[in-house]
Amino acid sequence: MNFDYGNVLTRSVQILWKHKSFSLFLVFPMLIVTGIMFVFILPVFLLNEGSDNGGIVILLWVGILALGGIISVVTSAAGFTSLALGILRVERSEDSTSFMELVRDGFEYFGRAVGAMLIVQLSMGLFFTIFFLCVAALTAVTMGMASICLQPVMLLLTPLSFLVLAVMNGATVSVIDEGLGSWEAVRRALDVVREHVWKFIILTLIIYFVTMILSGLLTVPVMIPAGMISFVAESGMDISEQIFGVVMISFICLYIPLMALFSGVSGTFMTTTLTLGYLRLGGGGNTVVYAVSESISSSETE
Repeated sequence: MNFDYGNVLTRSVQILWKHKSFSLFLVFPMLIVTGIMFVFILPVFLLNEGSDNGGIVILLWVGILALGGIISVVTSAAGFTSLALGILRVERSEDSTSFMELVRDGFEYFGRAVGAMLIVQLSMGLFFTIFFLCVAALTAVTMGMASICLQPVMLLLTPLSFLVLAVMNGATVSVIDEGLGSWEAVRRALDVVREHVWKFIILTLIIYFVTMILSGLLTVPVMIPAGMISFVAESGMDISEQIFGVVMISFICLYIPLMALFSGVSGTFMTTTLTLGYLRLGGGGNTVVYAVSESISSSETE
């Protein structure tokens, strides 16, 4: 089966450019996660010398982690579901692709999409946990030799993580486009990804290197102010703590939103590309039927 990588990537860029609001589905969850990280730091200020607030701080950290994890899963799942729904509607040339309509309509598939995502994430989390425990045990037994011998296996974890994203994305598409349940959608996505495993690996590697290059181009200009302050401080010049604090806070306030925006846009590009690739390679029964019916109707008209 011929698979045109250039066509898929070009179409993804076109969708991303024409429907810029799609990126908000992933930008908002990134901003929420960033906010949770800031809240996680706040209990540190309760720790004072000679105080007995250690237990309270630990409880606050546990509560923030638990609540933050739930909020992160819910917002990410809602964002991915609405984004996948929007991409499918664009491919079907449907008009209802506004942000709020996709948010509202995405709740119809939310429960099954969350179930599919949790199945994939928990399964891979269990796999990675067992794998790294085995690596740690072998490293301890062999005095570190096992970690050297297992380096080639470690390198395979990167493409494996990409395939996990492809399966999770494909399961979400199957939930929306084929009306499958969580388990059926995961099995369907596994079948498609396993059948075209090398195509998905190449596609995800292309996306990875493109986003890494763009991330470097974005990060370098933003890091210049912090680098200049560090250089001036090391050169022996007197800088007041207030100026240093203002510059660093300004840098953080600029850097974090920019990285959240970039992560949302790059994540949208990756999700769009994987969704289109999944549809081209046999996933999404309704989209295939729609395309066939459109071609038949156009030929009958002629």
